[in-house]
Amino acid sequence: MRPDKRGGVRAVLKNLLRLLAIIAAAFLLNAVILLCLGKNVGQVYETLFTGAFAGKWNFARTLRWTSPLLLTGLAAAIGFRGGVFNLGIDGQLYMGAFAAAWVGFTFTSLPGPLLILLAALAAVAAGAAWAMLAGWIKIRFGASEVVITLMLNYVAKLFTEYLVMYPFYVPGTASDSKATANIAQQAHLTPLIQGSQVTAALLISLAAVVLVYLWTRHTVSGFETRLVGSNDRFAQFSGVKVKRRQLQIMAISGGLAGLCGALEILGVHGRFVVNFTSGLGFDGITVALLSGNNPLAVPLAALFMGAMTSGSTQLEMLGGVPRSMASILMGIIIMTVTIKQIPSVRALFRRRTEAGRT
Repeated sequence: MRPDKRGGVRAVLKNLLRLLAIIAAAFLLNAVILLCLGKNVGQVYETLFTGAFAGKWNFARTLRWTSPLLLTGLAAAIGFRGGVFNLGIDGQLYMGAFAAAWVGFTFTSLPGPLLILLAALAAVAAGAAWAMLAGWIKIRFGASEVVITLMLNYVAKLFTEYLVMYPFYVPGTASDSKATANIAQQAHLTPLIQGSQVTAALLISLAAVVLVYLWTRHTVSGFETRLVGSNDRFAQFSGVKVKRRQLQIMAISGGLAGLCGALEILGVHGRFVVNFTSGLGFDGITVALLSGNNPLAVPLAALFMGAMTSGSTQLEMLGGVPRSMASILMGIIIMTVTIKQIPSVRALFRRRTEAGRT
């Protein structure tokens, strides 16, 4: 086994152990909260687990929510790994989703595979372009990408709502419910579990994880991305065109978010619906933090987040505990991860500040 492969395996194992330690600590802290509320901790956690994994339909619901988190987590991880704080994943997802829906209900005469490919490519291009807009503003004017990407989330959601209600308004129940026309039937993704919302989107998302890992580990641009993320000043002295690479990072991150939007439309909704999802981008940031920004660890973190989302549904119905308890648990996990990340984040901001002074 080559050294770089051994390093990759060690990194995955390290992130796995780190993820398990964070989850265990969060569950212990959450148990204290449950005890203070007079709840049966064992029963609550058993209900949470069975709601996520016990039975075909519970597990299918877990996989359904794991699928988009694979891509949003990967999008966030690529940004963080390249030293770029892309908090605009939700907006890029919406732009990609609308682009995919437009292709789906416009080119209805195309065969299914070609129509799906065209919709996915349009979504990737739309998401990448929206992210590159934020990257260009950052590079051109020196503005913070954190603020830019956050504000562009609102712009994207309002812009797509405008498109649905005005230029692409279709009289009838569809547009009256703030949705576009339905995409062509042949554009729907093949379900992996009949009767569920688990489709080929899961396989596409897993393939994206593998491709991103291979890109980061075995290409020059991937190496330069990691170099820029670890020390952008050293990368610049080494001959790396940092600004161009940061723009590329934003494009890849936004493209993955746009692809996520396309798969949600083609696999689940069948048309673009205003505010069809909320929080997937920020959940993806949590996945990236849990995975330590390692693409190979993203599936494990995404599966955990998907299980929490799925299990919390049954927790509210059968466990006698509000679904918000799962949100509290996730908040504890995020807090634990954030505390651990503070030194590296502080160092990154310090480098940025010093670079701005020179």
